[in-house]
Amino acid sequence: MIHPKKQLGQNFLTSSDIAKKIADAGEIKASDTIIEIGPGTGILTEELIKTGAQILAIEKDFELIETLKKNIGTPKNLKLIHQDALWFSLDLIPKNYKVVANIPYNITSPLIRKFLDDKNKPSLMVLMVQKEVAERICAKAGSSDRGLLTLMVEFYADAEILFEVGKDNFYPVPKVDSAVIKITTKSHTGCADKSVQPDPDLFFKIVKAGFSSKRRQIHNSLSATLRLEKDITNNILRESKINPTLRAEDLTLKQWFYLFKTIEKIYTKEDE
Repeated sequence: MIHPKKQLGQNFLTSSDIAKKIADAGEIKASDTIIEIGPGTGILTEELIKTGAQILAIEKDFELIETLKKNIGTPKNLKLIHQDALWFSLDLIPKNYKVVANIPYNITSPLIRKFLDDKNKPSLMVLMVQKEVAERICAKAGSSDRGLLTLMVEFYADAEILFEVGKDNFYPVPKVDSAVIKITTKSHTGCADKSVQPDPDLFFKIVKAGFSSKRRQIHNSLSATLRLEKDITNNILRESKINPTLRAEDLTLKQWFYLFKTIEKIYTKEDE
């Protein structure tokens, strides 16, 4: 009998049908390398193994590693890695790998940031996450669900919700429903205008400033966090063709890019 560890965010998927749907969504070929985070009891792992792809299953809980060995055995295309996924190095992973996983919900945001921020990004991620987190990731401009995680994903990838999964499909039964999302990495950062290819550090400094006081208008958030005079901030927003009374959640990715471009000019002048 497995006793899930609450501190590790363990809620095990119990439906093999849903596990197959997740694996199918990964469009996996035998030549692929797949990373699975938190394989748990192995219900999704078994579906991934059937594809013939090379599976790297990363599990922090040593007891579950032993359970997986008993449940699945040692197929040639499976490598079990006893490690915290947040500390796992992607340097040695082949390029164009995929991540297919029912991830521990308590590390969803840092885990997605880890993969998208790394120089060796996956070509595709199919992830089971909390339904409300999926909605936040895919939120459009004007939605109150929109936030820093939304922009992080949009900057590097395209995301969509594939299907929802009821909480009764897990053991123990969580308090919330889940959803499976598909995140497809872009070949370049997400600005159609190739003349605007932002430095991620400065770009996200600006985005974080905008969302620092989410309910405040964008001119107030930027002024306070970036320590700019209000008239300078308003000039920046006008030059970026952004209404200063909008909130951060109202801005499209394209507007954030042009805001970056305008602010970058100021930083460049200061460095001259």
